[in-house]
Amino acid sequence: MANTSAVLKIRRNHALEHATVALLLERGVHPPLGGYSVAGGYVIWSKAPIAEVTEASVDALKLLNAGHGDLAISPFCGTNLVTSAVLGGLAATLVRGNSRGIGANFRAAIAAIATASLLSRPVGEFIQRRFTTKPEPAGLQINSVREILHSPVSIIWVSTSS
Repeated sequence: MANTSAVLKIRRNHALEHATVALLLERGVHPPLGGYSVAGGYVIWSKAPIAEVTEASVDALKLLNAGHGDLAISPFCGTNLVTSAVLGGLAATLVRGNSRGIGANFRAAIAAIATASLLSRPVGEFIQRRFTTKPEPAGLQINSVREILHSPVSIIWVSTSS
């Protein structure tokens, strides 16, 4: 798939990054733990050794290829954080202009933000499923895994191609 668009590559890598992090968490790796995806691969930062990140990445790719797309959706994704901020801001803005007095407006804003927070996870997961991840690897391969920084947290680059 040499003509795969950059956006599709990022979405596939984002799915693989999420699946890798999910397996690392499942295997007992504790925060700090995160990742960031680009068209050519993804970065994982954690206290896990490179061998553990490599194994989790390879296993994650196998699981995604076997149809375990659920691993691509993460409650910890930045998509959920952005969704929460946008929904909270919109909700607060909607109740801001009302002339019921400061106390009533403040209570309404808090209620609106709380409601937006409850909605942010399912909406964020919907956005991940539809726009920011693509759990079908379709020829995605791990080319190499290398450690960029070792201490205080390991930063590991996982190079991919499709």
